[in-house]
Amino acid sequence: MKIIIIGASGKIGREIDRALSQDHEIVRVGATSGDIQCDYTNPSSVQSMFDNVGAYDALVAVAGRDSHFGPFEGLTDDHFRYGFERKVLAQTRLVYLGQPTIRDGGSITLTSGFLSDYPNPSSLATGPLNSAVDTFVQHAAPLLPKNIRLNVVSPAPVVEPGHERQGLVTEAQTAQYYVNA
Repeated sequence: MKIIIIGASGKIGREIDRALSQDHEIVRVGATSGDIQCDYTNPSSVQSMFDNVGAYDALVAVAGRDSHFGPFEGLTDDHFRYGFERKVLAQTRLVYLGQPTIRDGGSITLTSGFLSDYPNPSSLATGPLNSAVDTFVQHAAPLLPKNIRLNVVSPAPVVEPGHERQGLVTEAQTAQYYVNA
């Protein structure tokens, strides 16, 4: 299978790559590194990425630094706009621009996050955006053509090996959720 990993150089992306690369062709995509550079917030850049990749079987979107964490009192429109562009709009763009070249029965896996269900005082510009991704997947999945599967992974906080406990997982554990999706 040919699998695109967007965010392949990040903590989780590297582990997904490690888990899949022995048996699959991996196309590593990043903003400044990887086999292909792509600004997933720019429709032209995303379209160019899909044009360069050609036919593919699966896409995993695991780009980081996609929203703002901070106290409610300090939030501005720019904080919400930044997160919306990266967390919601960029990932939905991957779905609609990626349809023409994904093979029948292909899989697209997006990322939301645990803060949609476990809010904290600094997650107001993140948690609702995670919920929007979850809802998009729920609504769009049954509508996709070509038997495309659309999934979402909601990772818990990632910690170093040996520090995992309930609600805290390692990069490798998190990567396995993406592999299973």
